[in-house]
Amino acid sequence: MWLDRITRREALYVLGAATVTRARAQEGLLRVTRVDHVGLAVGDIDKAMMFYRRLFGNEVLKDSRTPRRYLRLGPCYMAIAPAAADETRRVDHFAVGIENFNAASMKRALEDAGLKVRESNVGLFVLDPDGASVQIWADHSWNQLSNAAPEAGPKQETLFHPRGMHHVAIQVSDMARATAFYRKLFGEPTPGQGNPPQPTFQAGETRILLYNPAPNKPPKIDHFSVLVDDFDASSALKVVKSLGANAELSKQGTLNEFFDPDGIRLQVTFPGQTYGSTTKK
Repeated sequence: MWLDRITRREALYVLGAATVTRARAQEGLLRVTRVDHVGLAVGDIDKAMMFYRRLFGNEVLKDSRTPRRYLRLGPCYMAIAPAAADETRRVDHFAVGIENFNAASMKRALEDAGLKVRESNVGLFVLDPDGASVQIWADHSWNQLSNAAPEAGPKQETLFHPRGMHHVAIQVSDMARATAFYRKLFGEPTPGQGNPPQPTFQAGETRILLYNPAPNKPPKIDHFSVLVDDFDASSALKVVKSLGANAELSKQGTLNEFFDPDGIRLQVTFPGQTYGSTTKK
């Protein structure tokens, strides 16, 4: 065998290089720090802001040209805007943050991988096979919202203390196609829950979950989860329900998730939290 004719150091180098090659093959196109933000399309922007300010705090920017607001969640944020008259209320898109983002080189890499890319002044956009929108932009893009200014809000206690974005979950119609798309972006997934196991992609600090196709569940961005400090579930339940949310405690007595007044599903996750059956809608 040819390894017999080279030195031990050379053999270790070759084997190490092969390991690096395999590792790179498992990586995706994007070197993501985290899910930077999620975008919501809501019915009444003022009511939505009252709801989300009470949940996550008053660090809010308002766009100078539109009714859009940005609400900070630690290193991440939510972009909240009115839905068009003929549109459903929904999680409109999610954005991943790229350190040292370069739009031109990133666009070339995505297109070379066979993806259709839309350019904008807020980064790049690609659509998954079901039409879910993924924005690719700079990390900490909160600092690049140049057309937005701080907006004062009511002085009130914040229900949850956000640390960032824990995960985003996507309902798909064809798992093979969806997995192939997200593998290009984020690399090899790990098997998650479900039967068959549903893939989980690591996007920096944040996880991207794909949900198996299911009857009566159209493909969409199903929900997002905000990472928060631990909280009292019973007290939090009373508050979110008083604000118009559809919510119940899980079988374990935790408040895992709820639906906002527009029917948008979201979760709050604290470190070490477990999940059980909760609200159905």
